[in-house]
Amino acid sequence: YPKEELHLMMHPHHTPFGDLFFRYTTELGGPFIYLLLLFILFRNFAAGTYLISSNIAGLIISETLKHIFAAPRPKLFFENFHPDLILPSVPGYELWLTNSFPSGHTISAFALFFGLTLISKSRWLNVLFFILAALTAYSRVYLSMHFAIDILAGSAIGVFCAWIFYPTFLKLHSKWNKRSLIQVIKENNNSKDTLNPK
Repeated sequence: YPKEELHLMMHPHHTPFGDLFFRYTTELGGPFIYLLLLFILFRNFAAGTYLISSNIAGLIISETLKHIFAAPRPKLFFENFHPDLILPSVPGYELWLTNSFPSGHTISAFALFFGLTLISKSRWLNVLFFILAALTAYSRVYLSMHFAIDILAGSAIGVFCAWIFYPTFLKLHSKWNKRSLIQVIKENNNSKDTLNPK
């Protein structure tokens, strides 16, 4: 399907609950995610470093591709090419115009939740992580911030970033296990004091 037709097909009738739900769900891929990553870092140095690295790599790839393609977002695309069609939107939610491809929120969500899936040993948690990543990605289409191709590319990039940095986690985990950031700093300071006594 052409991306504009697929966009309209992916939109059920909006409801007040859906509008509110997806306005908040989309933030799982927004700036909030970095607060969560800092929390994880302080609790578990290896996991936090790994997930932050994956997300920073995803952010760099996202911004690079956005400026290379400079693709119009649904609002601008429909205004330019289909002014007769009404773009589904959420009242009061500001729609951006450019840099649609790929979806940065989707990259962040998949880098985080796929990374957590690689770390986690719980099947139920892994199912939950996938659902959260998928809901975050779909929220970008529901809010008419992105087309389906944008979130598809974003999910692939997010998974790639989490996968490529996973060996880093394994190395850090073998050295620091589940130590927190504070414990790692203290142990490093103690080892320096041992090597360089006054």
